[in-house]
Amino acid sequence: ILEHQAVYTGGTSATEKDLINTGKIPRYFTGRGGQWTYHGPGQRVVYPIINLNNKKKDVRKYVESLESVVIGILGDIGINGFREKSVHGIFVKKDDGYKYKISSIGCRFKNWISYHGFSINNNPDLENYNGINPCGSSNKFVTSIFDLGKDIAVNELDIAIKRNILKNI
Repeated sequence: ILEHQAVYTGGTSATEKDLINTGKIPRYFTGRGGQWTYHGPGQRVVYPIINLNNKKKDVRKYVESLESVVIGILGDIGINGFREKSVHGIFVKKDDGYKYKISSIGCRFKNWISYHGFSINNNPDLENYNGINPCGSSNKFVTSIFDLGKDIAVNELDIAIKRNILKNI
């Protein structure tokens, strides 16, 4: 569980057309699944290393378990997170009625061992999402725990992350 310096990372489905105005923020292609995302201060990035040889070898089920982890984390702090069938990640509804992405998921496996994982926006500078179309969708529909009116200390968030990983994976 960590925070990165500001960086845009592109997964195996990332295309140049989703780079809008990256400015001084560096861009890197990674081996994980997914498209472009932003990582930076105020965002927790979680890299669970799970051996699926010891569990059911089902990538979809694993991704769903990561989604359950994030939904559980948000639930622990009083936020209702949910899945969207057409894309990976976790979303919330704001008072304006729109769905906003609060967590991205991008995985990769080697010999059925997971690497990469998920990110959850605690209190990042949401303006940094303006440099990309995150996960191929509109950058204006990204939010954070803080943006939703919750001020959560990093150590509290980390406790919720660990608790929900142990419960859901």
